Amino acid sequence: MQQKPVPIRVAHVITCLSTGGAEMMLFKLVTAMDRKAFESMVIVLDDQPGLADRIRSHGITVRFLNMRSHPSSLWRLLLLLRLLADFRPDVIQGWMYHGNLMAYMASRLWFRRVLLVWNIRQTLYDIEREPCLTRWTIRCSARVSAGVRVMLYNACLSVRQHQAIGFSCHDTRIIPNGFDTRIFRPDPSARERVRLELGIAADAVVIGMLARYHPMKNHALFLQAAARLLQSHPETHFILAGHNVAPTNPVLATLLHDCPQLVGRVHLLDERTDVAAVMNAMDIFTLTSAWGEGFPNVLGEAMACGVPCMSTDVGDAARLLDDTGLVLPDHDPDTLARSWACWIAEGPAWLQEQGRQARTRVLDHYTIEAVTEQYQELYKELVAHVRPDRFLLPDT
Repeated sequence: MQQKPVPIRVAHVITCLSTGGAEMMLFKLVTAMDRKAFESMVIVLDDQPGLADRIRSHGITVRFLNMRSHPSSLWRLLLLLRLLADFRPDVIQGWMYHGNLMAYMASRLWFRRVLLVWNIRQTLYDIEREPCLTRWTIRCSARVSAGVRVMLYNACLSVRQHQAIGFSCHDTRIIPNGFDTRIFRPDPSARERVRLELGIAADAVVIGMLARYHPMKNHALFLQAAARLLQSHPETHFILAGHNVAPTNPVLATLLHDCPQLVGRVHLLDERTDVAAVMNAMDIFTLTSAWGEGFPNVLGEAMACGVPCMSTDVGDAARLLDDTGLVLPDHDPDTLARSWACWIAEGPAWLQEQGRQARTRVLDHYTIEAVTEQYQELYKELVAHVRPDRFLLPDT
């Protein structure tokens, strides 16, 4: 009798399930994986639902450790051990610093024979910029990282920065983020709909950014450059969206108050679920982050929508954009305003062609299907190496 194929079981341990870049990549990965060959479980350290329902709607188990509500980490660690014992994973995949460290602790305490993979999702320009607990977690992680089977990163720069502070150099892999080009695609009707909602004319130039409010995202740079551009291009509109990017944000409200020319020209949309539609309303997408980015999801999503992109030189933004976009040489608002003005002067047809080239680059190198296959091949390779008698599904 032919042996029934047994899926490879992968337990993903992640800090939270908000709509950040790492969390969205996890969502895209587990929902795109081959269900016949792989079984996934997601274990979340905190207690916020975030993307949980969307993941569960695909038949994937999501469990919460509620470490925010129950600060006694010992009891939460015991719960993690029980969840893993019930699931019996072949691979434990940590995500982000806290998720990685908890995955390591579980592996060392009980699951030493289970393959441990860490997934580091950000660059580390200056560890002192991180919160105190995160700094401690990073330093502890560096000390124990030699016990991790594979160190997985999404950016080349992130590898260099983490190894410089002591992270293991053993079996380091790089898998970039992937993008769903069926969701993120040029959509003229969405462009028209969002512009109509915001009262923006069809022929107006719109420049935008989608990013949660955080000092590292550097919204101040964006708004300062917007104020300068409006002096020469007064009909331009600007869209900013993301968690807490709203008129009620006191810092943003102060920035707008200090630049009265921005009133009526800057649209603060807060967090939106129709991200692709909002991106389609733009003529130029700009990422102004000061630090912390690994492989910026929003750049890839905007490129997939056919929107030409500019970015500060953070993470692997230059690698992603290649010659389809512009990497800014500094964080100066005058430089950014001049760059916007140069692109606007090229005209709508030129911007559309740049956007077409950007989408082609994503289709050629960064689709979610291609990136998911890299993860699946990694898991197959690891399991086959330590358990050569393990029955794996044949390639189809």
